[in-house]
Amino acid sequence: MVSKKNKRKIVYEGTNYYWYVRINEHGHRVHIISDDKKVHLEYPFLDTEIPVTPQDIRNYLKQYYANIL
Repeated sequence: MVSKKNKRKIVYEGTNYYWYVRINEHGHRVHIISDDKKVHLEYPFLDTEIPVTPQDIRNYLKQYYANIL
């Protein structure tokens, strides 16, 4: 179970994912974690002036699952 504090929820193909943006030594990063913690993705945040939308998160998940299948 993922801590839901300060995270946004999205449902993709029947699975709950939680996402958030953090700043680390590599800059702004988007983190996406499945509810069961089997999937933890991290992507660069390309432009800090443009907000990350749920559609962006869906696109990241779609791209991830297309690459592993």
